[in-house]
Amino acid sequence: MSTTGVFVPPALILPRKRMNPLLYKDAPNGTLPLISDTGHMNSHLFIDWLKHFVKHAKSSPEDRVLLIADNHTSHCSLPAVLYCRENHIAFLTLPPHASATAIG
Repeated sequence: MSTTGVFVPPALILPRKRMNPLLYKDAPNGTLPLISDTGHMNSHLFIDWLKHFVKHAKSSPEDRVLLIADNHTSHCSLPAVLYCRENHIAFLTLPPHASATAIG
């Protein structure tokens, strides 16, 4: 959810060769079902997710969107950066452990 109230439905990454619609039938409306051999994010799935994000975030030249992510290798590919530029997304990746909250 953004500060302006925009909600991007979640993505589910399942470790499978073929998607079975029964696996996500009770997921929230608009959920993006994805599959990978390992069940983990990769650079190709991240581009699919970015397309999903653009569809819901509705960025434009007049109304750019800031996307903050960790710096997982799947997020740091040239195609992902170029896709963000083309779709008016300011893409910021944080170094490891930068988003951790101190507990005191």
